[in-house]
Formats: sequence, C-alpha cells, structure tokens
Amino acid sequence: MAAVKPLKLKQQKAPLVRAEALLNPIAKVLVDHHILHLDQYLEYLVPEELSSSASIGTLVEVELSHHLTQGIVVARYEKSESGGELKTLSKVLSGLPYMPTELLGTVEDCASLYGSSAWDFIRSCVPPYSRSGEKVALSTISHSSRDSERAINLPAPLVEVLHKPERILCAVELPVSNPYWQVLAEIIEARSKISSVLVLLPNERELSVIESELLGRSLAPISARSTDGKSERYSKYLLARLQEKAIILGTRSSALMPLPANSTIILLDDCDESHYERKSPSWNTRELAKLRERDHSVLYVSATISLEISSRVSEGALPLFRFAQSTRARVTSAEATHQKPYFKTISEALKKGSVLISMSGTGYVTSFSCQKCRNIALCSCGGKLFLPGRGKSPECATCSTKYLEWKCSWCGESKPRTLSSGVLRRADEYGKAFPGVSIIASSADTPTLKLPEGSHLVLSTPGVEPRGIYEAIVFLDLEYRLLRTTLRASEEMRLHIMRSLTMLNSNGSVHYELLPSDPFLQSILRGNLLIATSREIEERDAVHLAPHYSSIILSSEDLLGAERVLSELSEVEIVGPFVRNKRNSLLLKVHNSKRNEVVKLLTQVNRVRSLRREPLLTYQIDPYSLN
Repeated sequence: MAAVKPLKLKQQKAPLVRAEALLNPIAKVLVDHHILHLDQYLEYLVPEELSSSASIGTLVEVELSHHLTQGIVVARYEKSESGGELKTLSKVLSGLPYMPTELLGTVEDCASLYGSSAWDFIRSCVPPYSRSGEKVALSTISHSSRDSERAINLPAPLVEVLHKPERILCAVELPVSNPYWQVLAEIIEARSKISSVLVLLPNERELSVIESELLGRSLAPISARSTDGKSERYSKYLLARLQEKAIILGTRSSALMPLPANSTIILLDDCDESHYERKSPSWNTRELAKLRERDHSVLYVSATISLEISSRVSEGALPLFRFAQSTRARVTSAEATHQKPYFKTISEALKKGSVLISMSGTGYVTSFSCQKCRNIALCSCGGKLFLPGRGKSPECATCSTKYLEWKCSWCGESKPRTLSSGVLRRADEYGKAFPGVSIIASSADTPTLKLPEGSHLVLSTPGVEPRGIYEAIVFLDLEYRLLRTTLRASEEMRLHIMRSLTMLNSNGSVHYELLPSDPFLQSILRGNLLIATSREIEERDAVHLAPHYSSIILSSEDLLGAERVLSELSEVEIVGPFVRNKRNSLLLKVHNSKRNEVVKLLTQVNRVRSLRREPLLTYQIDPYSLN
C-alpha cells in the first residue's frame, strides 16, 4: 500500500498594495494594442512612487487583458472620466519623455487622416525605447552655433527668406547644371543658423551624398539610418530634440522626428517613390510634413515640383522660388531616319569628360526567346527565364531554377534570342562601340555612389546614377517609360530627368530619345514645369485622380457589406470589385473635401466588424501606384 503523503498548504502572495498618487492620480494612457473596437486611450491609477516620473509623454508599462504592453502618458488629472475599477501603472520605462506633447497631437492627426491607430505611426516613425541609448544621448548633448561668416552661394532673395527667424513655408525648384546636393547643402547651412533642421531624404543613398557634402563644409549632421543599432537609433532620436541647432538627416521613417520649437523641415523630392509607405496605412512623407507646418518651417525642395505641391502653388497657398536658368546646354532628340544619332554626341563629350547614359532595365538579359520558333523562354513553373550575366546559364525569375543546358521546350532549339537587354548587357555593347573608354554600369543591384575622377562612360538605371558632373547626358527608353501603366509614370520620369540635369555641365550636351513633337519632351524643353503639372492636373481631375481626389483601395474577404454602406454616399465613385494581390478589392475615388468622412466611415465599419469577429477591411489611402 502506497504511503500517504502529508498535505501541503498552497502558498499565495498577497497582492501588493500601492498607495495612489497624492496629486493627479489618474493617468490617461495611449495604449499599444490591436483590438479595433477598444479605445486606445485608457485610464490607469498612478502609484505614489511613480508619480514624479510618470510625466506626460513618458513611456510606461501597463496591463491589458492580463498581458503587459506599453503606453504613453498623454494626460494626468484628479478624477476618473470612466466608471469602474482602474488598474495601476506597472512601471515607468523612459526617464525622458518618449514623445513630446506637441508631437502627440501630430500623431493623432496622422491616425485620423489615414484611418489607423496612433501606434501604427509610432511603430513606423519612432525607434523602440533603449535605456542605454537614453544614457548616450544625455552624455553627448552639445550646444553649437552656426554663426560662421562663410558666404552662402544662393540668390539674394532666397537667402533673405532663409534668414527669417519666423516660420516660413516655401517650395524651391532646384536649378539645372548645378549639383543638387551642393544647392541643398547651401539651403541647409543657411537655415541651420536660425534653427534646428530636419532633412527628409528619399533613401539612404541620398543621405550618404548629403552627409558627405555637409561634412566637407565642417558641419556634423545627425544621420538617422535604419541600419543603426537599437540604442544608436534611440539616442539620435533624443538628440534631435535636445541638441541646439542640430542638423538631422533621415528618410521616410524620420518624418515624425521630435524637434525643438520653431525648427525647420526640408523635404527633398517629395514625389519620389521612396517617400511612400507601401504597407497599410499607406502614408507618405509629404502629408506628414504638411501636418507639421503649424509648428515648424517647411521647405519642399526638388528639381521638379510634384502635382500636390503644384496644386498648392497654383492656389496661392504655397510660394514657389525658381532659380534663374543659366545653362547653355546643346539639346538633341530622336530622329526617324537615324537609329542612334547620339553616338556623335557621346564621342565628342568623352574628349572633355564623362558621359551618362540613362536607361531602364537592370541585369544582363531580362528576357529572351527561341531563335527558331520565337517562343518566350519559360521555366516549368511558368516564370520567365533571364540571363544574369555574360556566359552564365539562364535562371528563372520566379523560382530561381538554373538551366545549365537550356533548350526550347517547344522546338528543342538551344539558341536564345534577346528580347530585352539590361544595363549590364548594354555596357558590354557600348564597351565594343567605344574601345579604350572606361565603362561603369550602375544599377540597383550594383550601384556606384560617386563618379570617379577621369573620363568615363556611365550606363545607369534611374535613381542610382553616380553623383558627379557630366559633359553629356543621354536619356534612352523614354517612350517605354512613359507608356508604363503606373499612376505616376510622367511625374516619376520628369523627376528623374530634371534631377539628372542638375549634374550636367552648363556647356554640356543632352539627348532625349523622343521625337521633337512629343508633348512630354516639349514640356521639359519649355523650362516652366508648373505649366506641365497644371495641365496634367486638369487631365487627372477629369478622371477623379490625385491631387484633387483621393484614391482608396479597399480589400477584404467580404466586400458586400462595405459596398452597400459606401453606395449610400453619392460623393464616392466605386470601381470594382476586382482581384488585386489575390484579394477581392474595390477602388474608391472621392474628392479631398469628403475624404475624412469616408475614412471615418471605414474606421467605424472595421470597429463593428472587430466586435462581431468578422473579416476586417484593409485599405490603402492614396498609394503610390494603383497597380
């Protein structure tokens, strides 16, 4: 018979009794959670031992649904505004305010504008808290002044505007034949004498270019890179608002960087694709910068103005500064009788310096067919085959399968016929056409940041051109790029051309592979881009597209209920349903004046669906592309 074990009493710890704060014991906390039907602002009791540290803007740890999560204290007051028993703050995480009071209001406006939660923007634009990063920031705060006597090489009217101590709003169109990074650095230096400056750049490639230029001027910017470690990112986040007259360089994720009062935000190339967030909520840097105009000076700087900025300029809501054009470049364009009339331009320019050939298509051979039957080379999975390099075997673009001995699946022939050449293949071809000339191929896979010294023939895809001065620039594949089915094909190509022209020698040559009668080419040659954008806006108004109309892509497993609710709004144009990214979707077009009403309705629909545990709606508001 088994021995009977003695009984043991279960030990239970008595709950810790924490006295509530004597002053303002109620904290309103912006809680990080994903429950759509639950308010994000909840009340908690503040214990006396945390009362002094739980200030407004502080990051705290709270309990929600028996789980610990983070929150930000947004208010402290005497009496609770909600009924029921309140839970107590668990702990205070940050020593300094995690988010300043004035920035909390901007985050709330962002959430309202895009129909999302405030924490969606906090997670995207605010680095996670780091105790070590906080210590580093407190130990490295410096107070520097920008009172050097170095002359600013900018037009006097612009310098006068930049030296104004009050809040300024302005769009600046950069000049051609003047390296844009040098002009931007002059603008940054001029404004940094007045206030802290946050420069929002399209990508980290541009960040490196501007950083190098500022360091050459003995200016030490704070460069916020996504590749930085956790503590380094958080220390830079704090230094941005603690350091006097700091220069901060960042990308899209720095759009909500905290700044001292009356600082300056400079947004470079707001129509660049990299300024658009692809995930829901699909916000863009320009809209977030616009929301911060009430607290800070904002300058929209670009080689060409976007449609949204053009609309504000035309309405008189935003002044535009344009540089006087001093270029004496020789311009040629495509001719119907000659296949490659720009070869002479290249040969003459190479005697003086480097030449840039801009073209679309990365890689070597992006697609090929059979030389005998002309069928496109396909993989067994259905994906297209491509050649990654000279002498290399074909690969599948979908499943990466390699074909060491490729044969046509239709006729058995083993001779490929090139259909589309990438920049690497064309580099080989131009190397044969111009023997003895240094060839540089720059693409997204193998980018070259700066143009080396000497004379080079550079072949590059858009956006990754080596930064330097060129004696000639040749723009190829323009007709192909204009015929792309993306929403902003013309705007994207206009930015690429004008940004490239800032790297052209004032006495250089430029060739456009478009017929002289092409309307797009005429708008570029005319020099007044405001006319071109205004005409494009009129065309877009006719079909209810940006900038005066908002486009909302709505996706869900069940769209019938949403479509029924939206059909009651006469101002909303509904296109679809259709399948997008393997999901049933609708395209909503609504005038900007009614956008907030529609977004609020979609938010309410999702709250009800969350409460009923039904499939939620996902929506992208004004995405970069509707494809």
